[in-house]
This record gives sequence, structure tokens and C-alpha cells, in this order.
Amino acid sequence: RISARISETLGRRLGQLEQKLSDAVFKSVPERIAGALVTLASVSPGRPLGRRVQVKLTHEQLAALAATSRETTTKILGDLADQGLIALGRGRITVLDQDRLRALSGN
Repeated sequence: RISARISETLGRRLGQLEQKLSDAVFKSVPERIAGALVTLASVSPGRPLGRRVQVKLTHEQLAALAATSRETTTKILGDLADQGLIALGRGRITVLDQDRLRALSGN
């Protein structure tokens, strides 16, 4: 019973690692950033603001998740904000349109 749970957990983690590797190789940086934001918004413990979800993290933390630089992340976040997909605040990003962000992420 315990070995089955360990195997299940390892299998799930392996699948997640394969997905991250695939994303890093085949997706553009904007797609990776959008995907990370969608994932974080879906598991965010923060209170949803209607369809808006606030994600608390810095540009540097998001850059690490998306395997890119902070400078590139900041530029792309600005572009996403200009498109009305997110709103930027100090230490937080509010996802305004999860559906369009998900479409951009290629997921």
C-alpha cells in the first residue's frame, strides 16, 4: 500500500518534470510565463476577485519558474498588462483574464 503511493507520487512528479522540460525546449518565453501564471492562479490560496485571481510573487520568482531572466520577465509582464490580461502591483500579479492567458500559454 505504501509502495503503491510512493510509485504514484514518483510517477506524477516524473510527469511534471517531463512537462517542464518540454515547455523549456518547445515553448517561447511568453508562453512559459503565461503558463506559469495560469498554473499559479489555479492553485492560489488568495481570494478570487470575481474572475480575477491575485498571485503573490516577484518578477524574479516568476522568471525562475519560467526559466528566463528577470529583465525578460518584466518586459513580457508589461506586454501582458498592456493587453489587459494581467495587472501588476508590488509583489503581486492579478490575473484578469485566465482564458486568454491559458490560450496564450498553449495549454
